[in-house]
Amino acid sequence: MTITLRNVDFATLQVIESLKGLKKDLEIEKIPNAETLEAMKECEEIFSDIRSGKRVPYNSWQEAKAALLED
Repeated sequence: MTITLRNVDFATLQVIESLKGLKKDLEIEKIPNAETLEAMKECEEIFSDIRSGKRVPYNSWQEAKAALLED
């Protein structure tokens, strides 16, 4: 059985994930929304820059977090 989830909140996702314990063959397909996809792409770009040795605009995770909270 497969359940497809689109744009669900974290609490709902937790409930659905807990069903896996009851039904072992349960598959959950998670489809992120556009905002999440954009954030994932941005993270991949940052990680790619780090791997290639390019300087990232943040000196610490605290600076990165502060920048995220400003958006």
